[in-house]
Amino acid sequence: MKQTLRLFAAGLRQTANDGMLLVLLAAPLLIGILVKQGVPLLNALCETHWGFSLAAWYRLIDGFVLALVPSMLSIISAFLLLEERDEGTGAYYQITPVRGYSYLVARLGLPAGWAFLYTVLAVSVFGISGLGFGRTVFAALIGAGAGAACALMVAALAGNRVEGLAVSKLTGLSLLGLFAVWFIPAPYRYAAAFLPSFWIGMLVNQGAAGIALLCGTAVCGIWTVIFGRRFLQKG
Repeated sequence: MKQTLRLFAAGLRQTANDGMLLVLLAAPLLIGILVKQGVPLLNALCETHWGFSLAAWYRLIDGFVLALVPSMLSIISAFLLLEERDEGTGAYYQITPVRGYSYLVARLGLPAGWAFLYTVLAVSVFGISGLGFGRTVFAALIGAGAGAACALMVAALAGNRVEGLAVSKLTGLSLLGLFAVWFIPAPYRYAAAFLPSFWIGMLVNQGAAGIALLCGTAVCGIWTVIFGRRFLQKG
């Protein structure tokens, strides 16, 4: 465990020395401020000039933040994995006590826990829908798991950081499940149930906390196993 924590700390130092990763680190806070300050202002303008309210979409906006924040933070983990593969340090770790799934815990498990706390804080401070702490925590758990799975997907499919930039754009498609909950009627919306963000949407919009958490966690677990195996095979 000490070796895992040391590797996690080394990842933090790498992030601090990379300008692009630092931007990703700060971006969720900037998005939260924009949502908190900008959306109510826009809503007031819509009500005044067009007689239209955005309040009905506030939960969708908070759900988007819940899904987006861990997804953005996951890119940091993905780029660290790819950088270590490019430099050969990833192969080195495979012959140290921090190898295999222990290596992934340091690069994905601990960052996912940190992303969970970051997401809960961001939505608790900047949320606009009054979602409630319990639902926020459950949705952040799914989001953190989805973020770890997306990081593995990028690391497993990309050969280097340049390819990682392109593949990381695919993680945006994983957010489509959230919008399916609002814009696709039942039962057709369940075609998107394989996307973790779908269950964030179900939790935020439908309130099925227990079922959504269980199904969302299962989906994240399946993604993690599939892409985790592929990443370790690529070595």
